[in-house]
Amino acid sequence: MNYRLLAIDLDGTLFDSHGKVPQANIDALRRAGDAGVLVTLCTGRGLTEAKSAIDALGHRGLLVLANGALIADAESGKTLERATIEPHLVVEVIDKLAEGDDAVLVLFDPAKVEHDYLVVRPERLTDNTKWWFDYCGATYRGVERATEDDVHHAVRVGIVGPASHMPPVQRRIEDAFGGELFVQHFMAVDATEPNGEPTHVFEVFAAGVNKWSALQWLAECHDIRPQQIAAIGDYVNDLEMISGAGCGVAMANATPDVAAIADRTTATNDEAGVARAVEMMLSGAW
Repeated sequence: MNYRLLAIDLDGTLFDSHGKVPQANIDALRRAGDAGVLVTLCTGRGLTEAKSAIDALGHRGLLVLANGALIADAESGKTLERATIEPHLVVEVIDKLAEGDDAVLVLFDPAKVEHDYLVVRPERLTDNTKWWFDYCGATYRGVERATEDDVHHAVRVGIVGPASHMPPVQRRIEDAFGGELFVQHFMAVDATEPNGEPTHVFEVFAAGVNKWSALQWLAECHDIRPQQIAAIGDYVNDLEMISGAGCGVAMANATPDVAAIADRTTATNDEAGVARAVEMMLSGAW
């Protein structure tokens, strides 16, 4: 094995299209761990939302959560590193997002706050978000207006809504905050609203936050060089880690921008592409 740290995205990568982890993927990651590889799950999900993958794998190692804003230990649930957004900025972002029609979701460091989310204007939650919270067991506290006292330890602020809402929202946030914050939006896991329009997730983080920045922190802690990191992913929030890793692997179902920068391509998530990629690495072929 040429790599000491293996970073695996969840949705569209480790999970198949039914939200399950194929047994072949489970077996392959266990073999990688047995070979001494530091297997790390890397996801945009929070800790509660990642629990199904943690349990399916029996994962007791490291987690990169919230797109790199949190690094945690799966066994203890302890937060090892965090990139919070200053409370005054969180409130300013909420106020800007609240100019639209959508509920505003604030994700917290779970080591500091007993609920996963603060939801501003919870009566405006989309059916998609209600389904997601029920599906993964995420908890929230609802308020009509947030103050700085409500948002200490926040790592992400966002909305979920129709795709057509997102471009003007992104312009509004970028015009107001410039390089102070990092923003992105992408299709939600359960992707369609009843009106047939795609549902997108819009997210705001502290500047410089992404999966690759979190992996670099972990690598430094374990004396691992970037060339010794392998990463597998499929979507826009995987771009930095696929580009930065010594071996960046795109799923066959990856978006074109991810496929274009990857060093290797594996099978789709419905074909246990993670298992195929890991076996190629363990054999030394990659």
